[in-house]
Formats: sequence, structure tokens, C-alpha cells
Amino acid sequence: MNYLKLFLFSIILIGCKKKSFADNIVLTNNNKIDMKFQEFNEGIGEYGSSIIYIGKIKDFIPIKYYVSMFAPPPPPRPLGYVKTEKDINDSIVFNRMRDKYFHSEFGRMQFSNKPVKFDSLTHDLLEIVVKPNDTIPHFILDSSRNIKAYQSFPVFVKNISGRKITLREYQSLGIFVLNKKNKWQLIWNDNAFVCGDDMLNRRYWILNPNEIIVFSVNYFKGEMKTKFKVGLSDSFLSKEFEGNINPKLFEKQSRIFELQ
Repeated sequence: MNYLKLFLFSIILIGCKKKSFADNIVLTNNNKIDMKFQEFNEGIGEYGSSIIYIGKIKDFIPIKYYVSMFAPPPPPRPLGYVKTEKDINDSIVFNRMRDKYFHSEFGRMQFSNKPVKFDSLTHDLLEIVVKPNDTIPHFILDSSRNIKAYQSFPVFVKNISGRKITLREYQSLGIFVLNKKNKWQLIWNDNAFVCGDDMLNRRYWILNPNEIIVFSVNYFKGEMKTKFKVGLSDSFLSKEFEGNINPKLFEKQSRIFELQ
């Protein structure tokens, strides 16, 4: 009889579980490409954001990525350069391939003549839903203009504030991992040094009420089980969830940042 009560109680709990806005969103993928774990430092020299979609909620969202939030100008051609027929054909083939996996340029970025006052992100403004068990591909372009796909999982962020939110130029989410000191440490899957951008505090875009952002987050490769959080800042993080990591990754970081 006790087992029956326990079973019925568990059914009630499952039935009462609060549904999220992301539960009915299906991410579709028509591009068949082998996925792999991203190795340490493998991302250096590759480009592409982890943003799949920005806009109103849809039942079905194709898995395509913005290459960047702000398109840099093309490099100058060498003096006397003449475009050959092969150059033209190669460009056509590449653009067709790129359009299968990536969106056209992100068109919302705005520029200010003075530093922008960004919104301080809180859970009163945004809701974040992580689906760590839903494996999806994260497409990127490498330095040879080849398409690769990393194993990742989706994260959904929604503007629940009822007003417009001014955001920075986010290309990915921060990943915080519970380390051996029982502290939340920001983890990069590389030890590259990234220079600052003087214009970063002058570029902004607006997330409208009820709009969502869909990100992907790459899985880490490793046998150590621990807790993770992801978020847009160190003050706006998801609920913790379980994942795997190689403990040596904590030692390979060129920058150490822990939440206080």
C-alpha cells in the first residue's frame, strides 16, 4: 500500500510540474553532419556565434546560427588583384554552403556616439530555460572555411519584463562550473588571450517584450561529473544542472574568475 501511495504521489508531482515557455519549441535540423566534442583550444581561429534565433516564439525553429552579431568590413584586396573565374565559382559554392548553416547578417545592432546604459539583467526581466539533455549541433566555420559541428545543448532566454531591454553584443553564454573549491568558476574551452574592444560599450540592440533568444552551449568532454550554470552575466544565471568535464580544464585557464 505504501508503494502505491508513493507511485501516486510521484505521478501528481510530475503532473504539477510547471511548464516553461520553451517546452513546446522544437528545434529542427535538416543538415546531416557528424557532431563531435570540442577539444581544448580547438575553437581558436574559428568563427560563428552560438545564437540560433532571436524573435517571437515559434513552434518550430531551424537550427541555423548568426556568424556574428556585428559584421566586420571585408579585408582589402591586394593591389592589382583581379578576380578570376575560379574565385567567383568558389565564392558561389561557399556562399550556398554557408547559407545552409547560417543566417544572413544580424540586422538589429545599433551604434551610439557615447557609452550606452545597458539594462542590469535580473530574473524579473528575463527567464532562462536550459535543456542539457537535448543534444543539438553547433555549427561553426573554421579558418579554412569548412563547416564543423560540435555537440551542444539549447538554452532559451525570454524577455518577461513587458518592456524593451537594451542588451550588449552577446555572441555566447558564460559557462560557470562548480570547481573543487566548491566555487562557481567561469570556464573557457581554451586559454587564448582576447583583446578588449573599445566600441563594445557603444554597440547595443533591443530585445522586445516576449521575444526570445535561443543559444547553444557546447558540451565539455570528460569523466568528472559536477554542477553547471550558464548565463548572460555573473548576476543572471540559470538554475544549476549536471554535466561532465575534464578536471584538468580548471588548471589550463589563462584567466581565473570565480563568483564571490
